Amino acid sequence: MARRFSQRYGYVKVQDVIQIESLSNDSRIGIWNCIHKTLGLGAVALTFDAQNCLKSIWTDYLNEAIDALPSLLRGDIYSASMADRLKILILGDDWYGVFDIIEFIIESVSVPNKQALSEGMNQTFKKFGVAYTIINNLIAPISSEIEVQSIQYAIANSPESSSLHFERALELMADREQPDYRNSIKESISAIESICKKIAGDDKGTLGDCLKVVENQSHIHPAMKRAFMQLYGYTSDQGGIRHALNEDSVSPTLEDARFMLITCSAFNNYLLSKIAD
Repeated sequence: MARRFSQRYGYVKVQDVIQIESLSNDSRIGIWNCIHKTLGLGAVALTFDAQNCLKSIWTDYLNEAIDALPSLLRGDIYSASMADRLKILILGDDWYGVFDIIEFIIESVSVPNKQALSEGMNQTFKKFGVAYTIINNLIAPISSEIEVQSIQYAIANSPESSSLHFERALELMADREQPDYRNSIKESISAIESICKKIAGDDKGTLGDCLKVVENQSHIHPAMKRAFMQLYGYTSDQGGIRHALNEDSVSPTLEDARFMLITCSAFNNYLLSKIAD
């Protein structure tokens, strides 16, 4: 579907079309509608999954007393229901608070609802220009479909050790309260070290040694090996990424961590495809 006239011809602000650290009212309504539909909050009776989710929001997310739990679905003029309170959170909380509750809900529900919520929420984000995507149950600051697919494929199809490194890199980058971009970059590089060691059959070899073996096995072109070694060198030279911090260390940014996660996942997937040939 084509973008609306107001977006195509610049009659709305950029921050309203691409939301990075904000959520418009339309986006919040879309998010609430997605939760409401997926959990069946408009039904006469709630599913067991939805009941447990709403109870968990009250006791574990809001840290309220269990014996003060409000009615889950039907409030009255004196007291809002739990579903009403959730709606108030979605429509009124800070943008990062809304993302926190989305992640909490996805973590709380059954596997089928995890998938349905993630897919529905990603469609909502795309529709309203929210520059984030849910990957592996976490909301990450990545909106390109190709980049998302690359990271998802690397997590789902890599050997366990590499997959765990990618998962951790994503977690560290996606942490909105205390993002750790330096260690996210380390984890992305470690994922490549891990898969190269596995391909080379050398658990104790350096990345350079293992890449040489991979090159000799005709899995990669020499120029590509050199390019990745230069990228590896960047992480060694950039203050404190792979070594101890000092006074001259430069703190990595979100852009640095995102670039490394996307690049390393793409290179990882390339190696997977080559060894499968």
